[in-house]
Amino acid sequence: MVNTQVSSPQMVYFQDTTTNKSFMDMHYLLKAKGIKNNKFFLVIYDPGLMGVDPRDPQLSFEMKKRVLRECQINFWYFIREVVRIPVEGGDVGGGKRYKLHRGNLAMNYLFIMNYDMFVDLPRQHFKTFSALCWYLWVFNFGTSNTKMMFINKKHEDSKKNLKDIKTIRESLPSYLQMDAAYDINGKKIKVPNTAETLQHPINHNIIKTLPAARTKAMADGAGRGATMAIQYYDEFAFMPYNEIIYAAASPAFSRAKQNAKENRVPYGILITTTPGDLTTDEGIYANKVRLNATPWLDSYYDLTYKQLEDLKDSNNNSTFFYIRYTYKQLGSGEDYFVDMVKQMGKDWAKIRREVLIEWDAGSMNCPFSQENLDIIKSYCRTEPITTVPLGKHGQYTLNIWSQMPLNSQYPPIIGVDVAGGYQQDSSAITIIDSQTTKVIATLNCNYIPSQDLAQCIFDIVNTYCKNAIVNVERNGGFGASVLSLLVKSKIKKNLYFEIKDRVIQERYDGVKTVYKKTKVKSYGTDNTKDIRNKLIELLHARVNYHKDKFLAPILHDELSTMEVKKNGKTEHAANAHDDQIFSYLMALYVWYYGENLAEHFHIIKTEINTDEDNPDYEFSLDERYGGLEIANVDVADTDYSELVESQQKIIESSKTKSVEEFRIEQFLKDQEALDSILTSPDGRKAYSKSYNVDLDYLDKQYQGQQAKDITGDILSSYYDDNIDLDLDGNLNKRKNDGYAGNMAGIFKNIK
Repeated sequence: MVNTQVSSPQMVYFQDTTTNKSFMDMHYLLKAKGIKNNKFFLVIYDPGLMGVDPRDPQLSFEMKKRVLRECQINFWYFIREVVRIPVEGGDVGGGKRYKLHRGNLAMNYLFIMNYDMFVDLPRQHFKTFSALCWYLWVFNFGTSNTKMMFINKKHEDSKKNLKDIKTIRESLPSYLQMDAAYDINGKKIKVPNTAETLQHPINHNIIKTLPAARTKAMADGAGRGATMAIQYYDEFAFMPYNEIIYAAASPAFSRAKQNAKENRVPYGILITTTPGDLTTDEGIYANKVRLNATPWLDSYYDLTYKQLEDLKDSNNNSTFFYIRYTYKQLGSGEDYFVDMVKQMGKDWAKIRREVLIEWDAGSMNCPFSQENLDIIKSYCRTEPITTVPLGKHGQYTLNIWSQMPLNSQYPPIIGVDVAGGYQQDSSAITIIDSQTTKVIATLNCNYIPSQDLAQCIFDIVNTYCKNAIVNVERNGGFGASVLSLLVKSKIKKNLYFEIKDRVIQERYDGVKTVYKKTKVKSYGTDNTKDIRNKLIELLHARVNYHKDKFLAPILHDELSTMEVKKNGKTEHAANAHDDQIFSYLMALYVWYYGENLAEHFHIIKTEINTDEDNPDYEFSLDERYGGLEIANVDVADTDYSELVESQQKIIESSKTKSVEEFRIEQFLKDQEALDSILTSPDGRKAYSKSYNVDLDYLDKQYQGQQAKDITGDILSSYYDDNIDLDLDGNLNKRKNDGYAGNMAGIFKNIK
């Protein structure tokens, strides 16, 4: 945590009377999302400042001192009540109020925690100005002798960032600017104040800009000279020789960081950038840093500092948190996107990078049309319905994209692709609905070890969907190692298998070689050439006819980077990934090619509708916005309260019946009919034969009784072993049998 020269007072208050509407909107939004720590950014230590305008020219000297003290110890007060963002052509000292949204809230929260960040925000959402406000606060009010470094793709750009800091400082009330100091004789003390360097006259904090490197030698020299504990890399994906600069700067930063930590002063690295060109070295390296970082979730605001530390340290690849929000998540609506399309002249490549913040691998031979990819994108959710933390420290996140089926005849199918041991690979899990084949949930991580992956699979099945079918790709020793752990656990019965012939003996009878074979269970699916061809054909069919079922943005992103190689093989482009796609295909393989599904796993396959049957059929970006007249327009501020209001409406009960409520109602009616059948001896025999449920158990439950709902009991009895073991073979306490066959614990409150 940041320490300042002034010790923090004991009492803490929350300024819910602030006139900065965006801060109150954020409080209501986080509260509506179920986040308990939802008003930390409203903190104020001096309650006497509530209702006081710190910019009032008639403010008394005493009140100015109190405002100054509050600014010194309270960054949130500084940006909430004091800061103004200069407007082009506006008066000096004027400007707009600081607008808080989910993106800069996360940035500011992690700034205070001294964490490294990689930030992706769409154009015109103030990621740079948000960063500069933090650096200005540290510069003006922080501990003495703090050094900061600004670097950009061009030196002119880093000098512009420094100039913007000066402009923001000039917009502060004069008594907070502190841009001059005087000696005992009343003579003004001169300090460096150039286009490249800014030094504080009182606390001697300093900001330096570094020139961009034109050669590898210059890049190495620039990095070695980066001995500052606070480093800001802007437009990192377009910075020549960024890998050399960063590698050379790391040892110097490490020393400076340790010194800052010991002295309890701010430190940390910030990377902000527009998505880069993945055909360039700098774009490839920036993307690597991005993918290695730990994704930030709003739910992390409820974690303690120790829990955040454990979460960060669980990632062996990176110290960075990755902050990414779409324009919709930041409160901007369709009008914003339409205006951006006009301003950018319908340059779709630029729009995808700067507005949709898509990292495009630049595949020139993608097997899927851009039109189909755009339609798939339109069906994808902006963000998951909810997230499920997995792992010891919650470091692995299962993103939930759609409702789990309620009917026990359609168990979810879990496909798993295990990383092949290369740093660029990720292990991935995709869960689909076996009734509709829609994606339900995804997990993707490039630093998860095999043991943790197996534990995640075990926890997903054992806690949330006990009748799920798990299909793990056997890719050499990596997939096999995960399977070897799961086969020894309680969820062995959930593992997809096929009956295959295994040669156990070979002999020569004098004429030919004779092989002795035996039937064995083979768990998982081998990605042989024949099976891979089936999977790729299946993927093409899904893109052509089931565009509405992908739902998860990561699947769209990986589809976009696939290409046909010279040898005819379809796979991801260089510096791209297809791990999520193949985990998805592992799940679909069970549905399309699985053997004896009804007998072994109780899947009843029915017809599934194509996307042509979907009333919400979408169009490509060009079809949807291509008719817009091109013009340069100013984007007005989006009323963030609309998003807050919509979130509150989702949380509040609705008088109308939702689609999910209708499904539940129909399901209960089906259960009532099933109960009637099971009260009959003939009905129980037929059900036992069809679904391989023990007849004695059914007789015991139903004979001589009125119909009742025992679906959960049936599944628990059928699936539970006599001894309940965890992944390590230890006695495991029962989690919650009420979850058997569905994810009710997660989804029961979702409309």
